[in-house]
Amino acid sequence: MNEVASYDIAVSFDEAQRGAVDGVVEACRQRGLTVLHGHEHTHDWWAGKSDGDLPDARIRLFVPLVATIDDFTAAVLRAVKAGDWHVLPVLVDDVAVPADLLHPHVTYVRGKTGEPDQLADALATRIERAESAGWHRGRLSTVVVRARETTSPTTVPATFSRYAEQAAALRYLGEQFTAAMPGLGGRGFVGTAHLGDSRIALRIERAGDTVYALDIQRGGIGGDETVNFVVGRHDGDIHGSACTNGWARPVYDTEAGGPRLELHGVPGSGRSVLEHGNDPRAYTKEELFTALWQRIDTVLTATAG
Repeated sequence: MNEVASYDIAVSFDEAQRGAVDGVVEACRQRGLTVLHGHEHTHDWWAGKSDGDLPDARIRLFVPLVATIDDFTAAVLRAVKAGDWHVLPVLVDDVAVPADLLHPHVTYVRGKTGEPDQLADALATRIERAESAGWHRGRLSTVVVRARETTSPTTVPATFSRYAEQAAALRYLGEQFTAAMPGLGGRGFVGTAHLGDSRIALRIERAGDTVYALDIQRGGIGGDETVNFVVGRHDGDIHGSACTNGWARPVYDTEAGGPRLELHGVPGSGRSVLEHGNDPRAYTKEELFTALWQRIDTVLTATAG
């Protein structure tokens, strides 16, 4: 069985870049990167080949040099926005990219084909980061086909309101916690849920001692449209960002076609409201209540033990 070739990057380029791309590829190779590059590997070539006709290889990153926005380069930019980390477009020279094709939290590589060393340094840095993060190599044809077939996401409805979703989430969580608290009596705990206009205060006691406390409030570290979570009892006014163990921003999930609560942890807060680290995670309000209640159950089980 023949071993599949493996590369750090595979390069795609516009016809007008054919001469300059050689310098970029050579500079990358001088830095120890393995590069899949052919003089025929233009954007049109990558866009026109079927899965079976693409090179049989595995790559860390597919690197299209974007000097103009056409169907192919727009698709690969949408792929990055959709979260495909195998694709790393390089924005060449002064190319203007529409805002709707760029992810607000992704740092894109910018460079000039006439300055190959700077571009090669940037690409080498990205490869080092990918290796340190343990990113696996992907099958090249899968990466390319998936990227070029990425379509524009469904747009966010004009009627979507972060504040309306914030209010709905607080109302739902308040109702669910109020209904769930009496059931703790069978486990030897007393639970109370106080519902205010902008705050839900949950307290769980055993023999008069508070074993778990959670405040859920309108607004906080993430902005006044968010839902803020404070774990544990805190003296004084908890409003603002002084005491935060997580916050959720209402977002519209275009793929699912509905609202979600994007939960963020707080680095250095000591106790995250949910134990999934600091990476954002999206929940429906129903899923968020379930996750919060499961977290409470874990804490109470440990306390009882």
